[in-house]
Amino acid sequence: MDTFKAILLGAVQGLTEFLPVSSSGHLVLVGHMLGRDLEGEAGTAMSVLLHLGSLCAILVVFHKDVLKLFVPRLDLNKLALLFVASLPAAIVGLGIKKGLPDASAQWVETNVLQSPWVAACGLILTASVLWLAEQPRQARVTWQTVSGRDWWLTLLVGCAQAVAILPGVSRSGSTICVALMLHWVRADAVRLSFLMGLIAIGGAGLVEARHISEFDAVPALAGFASSVVFSLVGLLALRLVVARQKLRWFAVYCALAGVAALVWLALA
Repeated sequence: MDTFKAILLGAVQGLTEFLPVSSSGHLVLVGHMLGRDLEGEAGTAMSVLLHLGSLCAILVVFHKDVLKLFVPRLDLNKLALLFVASLPAAIVGLGIKKGLPDASAQWVETNVLQSPWVAACGLILTASVLWLAEQPRQARVTWQTVSGRDWWLTLLVGCAQAVAILPGVSRSGSTICVALMLHWVRADAVRLSFLMGLIAIGGAGLVEARHISEFDAVPALAGFASSVVFSLVGLLALRLVVARQKLRWFAVYCALAGVAALVWLALA
């Protein structure tokens, strides 16, 4: 992969990881249009490298929240909450990578996780979730006060994150939307989503780290740097979008993009 394509993919990753439009779906579709540069294990590893750039952006924006989990003492309640909410995605991800025979895992990788058809359908699913999430609800659950039944219901947010393993299904969009449906305050729904994202993205990075050395250093570093910069822009933009209740704008975009991708794939 040349440096220009790596920078372009980093920009796509950064903007779409946090805006609720699915970074994985856009990476698969853009990679397909660029000549299938993101297929197979190398494609997954490049995707993970770009996601690590997004992880760095989360650490920059939410560094105070991350520090509070450990300083001045361990916040066992919040750490346990993040662990429980992250379990579904971890089970699904490790089940595919470690639980399936190599041939079956490769089939899933090629025909599901890197499929432009799945990505296009996933965008339409994301559009539906974003639209439903903006129904008026009374917000009462916060990051600081979550407890009891609301604490355990965050497992549903984790299930949404697990479904977002499919390309086209937005991780940020699905987790924030499910949290909103569970009556989370908007700013804290964003906070929960991205603190969970630290675990999900970091875990995926550890699983695929062995493949990263396959890339040339210059394109890899260029893609990573591009992902960090554009991830910061996307994350700050998302916070404004959620606060101003504009998720349905992105529902319309995802629906149009998904339908356009299906038409393009059918005619290609």
